[in-house]
This record gives sequence, structure tokens and C-alpha cells, in this order.
Amino acid sequence: MEKNRLEAFSDGVLAIIITIMILELKQPAGDGLKDFLALAPTLLAYLLSFVFIAIYWINHHHIFHDAEQINVKILWCNIAWLFSMSFIPFATAWVGTYPHSRVPLSLYFADMSLASILFHLMYYFIFKESGCGKFRLSARNIISLVTYFAAAVFGGYCPIAAFILVAVVSLWWIIPEKKTCECDIGGITDV
Repeated sequence: MEKNRLEAFSDGVLAIIITIMILELKQPAGDGLKDFLALAPTLLAYLLSFVFIAIYWINHHHIFHDAEQINVKILWCNIAWLFSMSFIPFATAWVGTYPHSRVPLSLYFADMSLASILFHLMYYFIFKESGCGKFRLSARNIISLVTYFAAAVFGGYCPIAAFILVAVVSLWWIIPEKKTCECDIGGITDV
């Protein structure tokens, strides 16, 4: 399969995911500022999710830029990653409605954690397909994986801290990592 088809399909799915998220937002109950501010948890969850998806979209393009071959493992891993990403609108709506409840928070951050794990796995398969040397994760990759996992496990106990930590780690990925060697296919670029 040509990588352009995989990228176009992924772009389309991510565009639909973002569209679904905005359609899930409800109008305030009234026309006052107080009514608008009552939606703050939902709007903040939407903002974090939107940035999360946008950063992944940029980094997805980044890791596929230099990929030469797309094999079945990469295809299925990309599909699994898109599946985890497609769950974000549901998790965002639920955590926006119940921002202090452990189960919605755990599900929301678990989905982010799964997306991160699958993205790293996809990058690993792309790296191996390129025939380059030894695969390794950077400190930023490891910190991201640990942060999303910790937020999934402990986020229900301190929601504000979990949101802030995940937001900071996600924003850290606005600028993808630079290539570390000529054979490196873009450095692993995850959120």
C-alpha cells in the first residue's frame, strides 16, 4: 500500500473525530456569562482533546514523511491507533459532564494512554521497516507514556492535577523531536 493512502485515510478519520467533538458540545442553558461558565469543564475537556488530536495529526505526518514502505503491521497498528483516537469524542463528552468522577476520568486518560502506546508501536514498526539501527525511546517519550498511564490510574483522585499534567506533557509535543541520525525517520513524535 502506498503511504499516501494511509495518510489520507488517517487525515479523514481525524477530521471526522474533531467534527464529532464539536457537535457534542451543547449550548449554555441561558444567555448569561454564568450559564457559559457552567460549561467550563466541558469546554476545557474539549480544548485538551482538540489539542491532543491536533498534535497527533502533526506528528503522524512527521513520522510518515520519511517512511518508505508500509507493511501490514503498520496498517493494522494505524487502524488500532485510529480506533483509540475515535473514542476521544465519547470520553471527552463524558468527562466534560462528570469532571470529578473517577470512572469518566480514568476512561478519558486511559484512552489517551492507549493512543500513546499505539502511536509508539506504530513508530516502532515504521522504524523497523526502514531497516535502521537500534530502536530507542527518548526521555520525552517515556515521560509521556508514564504520564498518560498515571493519569488513567490516579486521575480520579486528583482531577485538576491530572488535567494539568496531561496538558503540559501534550503541549511539550507541539514541536516534534528532531532527527537523531540520518536513518532515523523523523524521531518518534508523540504527544
